[in-house]
Amino acid sequence: MGYRSGARRAHITSKDYLEVLDGKLGFPKGALYNLCVVAVKSKVETKEGITVTYRGVTLRQKRRSAHKFLQLQRAVFLIEFGVAEDGKRYDRAVQVQLEL
Repeated sequence: MGYRSGARRAHITSKDYLEVLDGKLGFPKGALYNLCVVAVKSKVETKEGITVTYRGVTLRQKRRSAHKFLQLQRAVFLIEFGVAEDGKRYDRAVQVQLEL
């Protein structure tokens, strides 16, 4: 499933990707992001056939200079939904990391 439009060929953030998924699934802009925020507290959030599961936190290190590193903390979510293509229904799963 392609998500890059002609105007955004360079880099797309996780939040931008969720907005693209919102458009493909027919939700208002920011709906999946809001489900992810709610899922942090409840662990699983379901709305209209979409299930968002909070999988925990991952820590990454990003190099700032030769000897300095910045630790990034990101929340990991699993988003499960169904799509209809060519008259058939397919189940899809997407894993997203967000800085909350």
